[in-house]
Amino acid sequence: MAFRTKKLPSCIAFVDFEHWYIGLERQYGVKPDLHAWKEELSQKYDVTEIAVFGDFSNAGLRGELDKLRNVTPMIFDTKNSSEHYKKDFTDFIMLDYIYQKAMTQKNIDTFIIFTGDGHFSSVVRFIINQCHKKVGIYGVTGAVSAQLKLSASWHHELPSDSEVYKTYYKLIAKNFDYLTVHREFGINATPEKIVERISQKHNIEKVEIAKALCQMLDDGYIYKAVVKDEKNQKISILKPNWDLLARDKLWKH
Repeated sequence: MAFRTKKLPSCIAFVDFEHWYIGLERQYGVKPDLHAWKEELSQKYDVTEIAVFGDFSNAGLRGELDKLRNVTPMIFDTKNSSEHYKKDFTDFIMLDYIYQKAMTQKNIDTFIIFTGDGHFSSVVRFIINQCHKKVGIYGVTGAVSAQLKLSASWHHELPSDSEVYKTYYKLIAKNFDYLTVHREFGINATPEKIVERISQKHNIEKVEIAKALCQMLDDGYIYKAVVKDEKNQKISILKPNWDLLARDKLWKH
């Protein structure tokens, strides 16, 4: 007897890329991963379209375009040539597109909107109450309107604590890789130097990197070692457990 594969509910997703990019950069010093997000959605939904909106005259956002194009062709540059520019212009174009899809895409089960702006509460209520569809909200942790979350069928904020720390682990592993390649182990591998280097390079609070280092020690990803510096003085440094980092996909050979 053949088993039927359970059909996934269909969804269409709309992404305020300015919210996602700027929120992650300012709070966590990391960048969005649209491909990973689509993979996550695809485990629960038949993703029919992902539409991305943003002012790509911003150098940071523009640098992400190639990665975005590898995931979706639906990219809308919302640059406003007016000297009286407001971010609301992105919201206006995105809202118009969402309303159009809500009125024409009758076969979609769930509308997913990635934003933190309370301006989207009205379209969320319209889709739920008038179109009788579910609406899910994704947003950057700590940057999502309470009104928006209340109006949605469900909401999910990214990144979670575990995702943040995984990102920090990768940055720390990358720093160890740099020290290895450039033969700079020694004073540059002390906890203080590691924290300072990563904090400055990625604009992340030192205390967050320090906490990630402590957790990596507890988890066995790194360990303490004693070496001698240029003056033949003993110093305590940190070294990576490459096998464990590679096994858990925090570092690649």
